[in-house]
Amino acid sequence: MRTLKILDWPAQRFNSESHPLHKWRTGLRESGILLEFFDDHRNEKLRNSDFLLIHSRYFSAGWQDIHQRNAENEQELLLFLSEVKRSTGKLIWFDAADSSGSFDFLLMDFVDVFLKKQLLKDRSYYTTTSQQNNLRIWLNDYPENTKTYAFEPCPKAHLSKLKLAWNIGLNDYRYFGFKTARLSNYLSYYLYPLPFSPVKKARPIDLSFRGKLPRHQSDQDPEGALSLQRQQVFRLLAEIDLMKSGVGKLTKSRYWEEMRKSKISVSPYGWGEICYRDFETFIAGAILVKPAMEHLQTYPDLYLPGETYVPLRWDMADLEEQIYLIKDQYPHYCQIAENGASLYRSSIHDGEAFINRLLEILE
Repeated sequence: MRTLKILDWPAQRFNSESHPLHKWRTGLRESGILLEFFDDHRNEKLRNSDFLLIHSRYFSAGWQDIHQRNAENEQELLLFLSEVKRSTGKLIWFDAADSSGSFDFLLMDFVDVFLKKQLLKDRSYYTTTSQQNNLRIWLNDYPENTKTYAFEPCPKAHLSKLKLAWNIGLNDYRYFGFKTARLSNYLSYYLYPLPFSPVKKARPIDLSFRGKLPRHQSDQDPEGALSLQRQQVFRLLAEIDLMKSGVGKLTKSRYWEEMRKSKISVSPYGWGEICYRDFETFIAGAILVKPAMEHLQTYPDLYLPGETYVPLRWDMADLEEQIYLIKDQYPHYCQIAENGASLYRSSIHDGEAFINRLLEILE
């Protein structure tokens, strides 16, 4: 029996990226992996393990927040990694940031494995020293936004440390998981399953999108780059002659009610390519319309263009055309929603695939 210790993200440890570890804990034990969870890096029991996985957002109040990162908290983190590595068989950094890029490559010297929820298929992008490379690859078409989100490349000698983890599709999307999160990791999916909606039902809302735009330029998004795709969606909502959702914030229950009444759900990129809305769309039985995802490697991979979602250009210039095409041929496009829901349903119950993914990471 080998021990995998996890230094988890305290604020979201019940229903976030560590959820599948809890969900398939028994299967992992049967495969020879014993899990232990921690939420304090000062705990001496964190030491002496075969594997130690550190969730990057554990440090979200300091170094992991790019706007708070400084020489002092960087040095503290590097000293911690150096110290804990001496008593760990394999040290694993789980960069849980939303995009396929990373601000964390400077840690490569201190860890054995560097995990991402999604990776670029073209790994050479990570090692390119060009100043034009953006942290978020889809923003490379907007040179004026490059400076703020440029990243230091990964040293070529460490590129092999990059490995694929699992994405937020394996989080807990049950209503219970949000309302009483502490039970999320322990409440069986057989006793309390995800309530998938049938695709073919009354759906009076043609188009659904809930989001927000920054009120003004800020330190979080000084050049407005992250909102470019959302601006396209809001522009369409203002002009299009269809039944559509509003734009303000809803309670969780009203949001789900609206999603389950919608034919089409638009999910632009945000801080990263993958969004909670993607999986909520599958659950609600709507048709997912989203900027193209073919550049990514991710698990579970639910993004099959023309099969499980309708792909758009990254600049979303074809959004209006695609929306009207789906509206006019809705019965035909329903199969895409059926496929997406079916593939997602099978993925969240496939414990064997997750266990194999984790074993591959550990080997």
